[in-house]
Amino acid sequence: MAFDPLRSTPQDGHPAPSAAGPSPAAHRFGRRRLLAGATALGALALAGNRLARPPASAANVRAQSVGSPVPASSPTAATPAATPTSPEMIGQLQVIRDPRPVYQGEPAEGDALNLLLAAGDNGDFSPTAFRQDFQILASYLDPLVWIDEVTMEPVPWLATSWDSDSKGTTITYTLRDDVVWHDGSQIHARDVVFSFNAYRDDLDSAVRNFFTNMESAEAPNRTTVKVTLTAPDANWFLNASSQFVIQRGQYNKYWTSRPEGERTLSGFNWKKDPPVGTGPWKVDSWSDNGITFQRNDKYWAGAAHFATLSINSDADAVQRLDSWKQGQTDLLWPVNFSTVQSASDTPGKLYVADGASVMFAAFNFDNPARTPNDLLSDLRIRQALSLAIDRNRYASEVFGGFIRFDHAGTVAQPWAHDDSIVNPPRDVAAARDLLKQAGWESPAAGGVAVNAAGDQLDLSVILRNDSRNDLLLVLQSLVADLAEAGVGLRVRALSPERFAEVWTSTREYDLIAYAYGLFPGFTDFDLYGSNWDIRQNPQGWNPGGYSNKDVDQAIRDFLTAKNQDGARDPLLRLQKETNDDLFGLWFGFPQELILVRPDIQGFQPNILWQTWETRLLWRETATS
Repeated sequence: MAFDPLRSTPQDGHPAPSAAGPSPAAHRFGRRRLLAGATALGALALAGNRLARPPASAANVRAQSVGSPVPASSPTAATPAATPTSPEMIGQLQVIRDPRPVYQGEPAEGDALNLLLAAGDNGDFSPTAFRQDFQILASYLDPLVWIDEVTMEPVPWLATSWDSDSKGTTITYTLRDDVVWHDGSQIHARDVVFSFNAYRDDLDSAVRNFFTNMESAEAPNRTTVKVTLTAPDANWFLNASSQFVIQRGQYNKYWTSRPEGERTLSGFNWKKDPPVGTGPWKVDSWSDNGITFQRNDKYWAGAAHFATLSINSDADAVQRLDSWKQGQTDLLWPVNFSTVQSASDTPGKLYVADGASVMFAAFNFDNPARTPNDLLSDLRIRQALSLAIDRNRYASEVFGGFIRFDHAGTVAQPWAHDDSIVNPPRDVAAARDLLKQAGWESPAAGGVAVNAAGDQLDLSVILRNDSRNDLLLVLQSLVADLAEAGVGLRVRALSPERFAEVWTSTREYDLIAYAYGLFPGFTDFDLYGSNWDIRQNPQGWNPGGYSNKDVDQAIRDFLTAKNQDGARDPLLRLQKETNDDLFGLWFGFPQELILVRPDIQGFQPNILWQTWETRLLWRETATS
């Protein structure tokens, strides 16, 4: 869920509505990485989320980190420990790669914590539309179910436990009994029911697709929520249950003032009735460019160590970096490797964290602009293209090494990813041999390979011209790589409007490139499934007509799984099959880079939203 030159809204999730072709806006918008966009999360809210095997250490370690009692169900966080004696450095930046870092000393109370966002215009607090930067929502609201910071598995939060029946269609949650809203009232199961209904029914809901399977939600008593689904949904605990809980009492009158089918929280008078949550920070005041929070001293999971949290915005990446270097912001994220190089002359910490994002270029198996139109149906050609890629080079030159370039596929969720499926090492000779077997051979003097008819092996790849810049750089690096194997490649960066026309209508391309963030649950089934071939299904996303019966079966098994454990095996099968019968060129999973001032302690990387857990931070002092 995030903004910056490296990661712009449209591609941080799946294609935005303007790139979705004939599909309804709600279908495309709901698929985006909530947590990456709303203006800022346009979707996620990351949408908010993470989540079923409880992580090994999801117990009391957070209490040690924050210096206050925390329930045993709280997610894992940073814990005190010794500082490394020989830290890795980039200039004056100490590099920290530990996914669950530990800190020395006791947390100290501080006055003000300052953050700087790339997205402005954060005055619309509609919790279902996610038009604000996700950092704001995550500061004053809590999810029902937490998503583990490292594994992306569900962990108890406002819900202490949950259960489902044998059919997987009746879900029962038990809520904490010690949570109060910022106005002092106690949380009630009716708040959760209202939240779920609003996420499903709000005309402007950014996460409607997570709730389309919900038939009803009830509150039998104050601490019990019962949800009935129309069919099993293995993603329910990962994607739907991890959305923020909003207060029924604040919005119900406004919500019910409109007839069913026309209800929305958009247009609510936030100035007259400021947003209320259960989170660690209380909304104090806001303007067009910033918002101020006061610490929630009664926060059930332990109060923050700073008295206030100030969040300002600046769309200029150079200005944001300068603010960090001048000490005007305590954390800076997202940043790319180029920004890190520019910041390396200033003391600080650089956290390197695995992210839930992916880069790839899918093959088009039916390009009407060439003869034969199904050129890439020959697996040997697809494999040759993958073998020709120098992944080590772009990993170094574009990402400074901060990318898991060997990871294949698009399933970056740790709970479902198969680490044994990797990209092949570069082998140009083997690539040429495969092309020769497929009928394409380079002239003796080198150059582009030709077939018996004299056709040249020239390909094209399309991407949106507002895609994150490192995707474009990766594609440009492929031009020289493929040329060594006798393949020509033209990179076509298209406007969003032209991109939508080409991939949904004319389909005149050989590869289509994407970079986006992922939800905790797997939502890319319509990327691979033959039922979602864009040529036959306007609701689909399968851009190249990929069809594989084993992949289709894996998708069916995933969609009918009753729980996360049941969903894992189909996803492992899908990864293997889409790599054996190569779906696209895999470019890997970029890592997240977060700049933190040297005196800030307690930072915990979070795979969904790296600066989420501000309540854990404290400022180191001479006596701490």
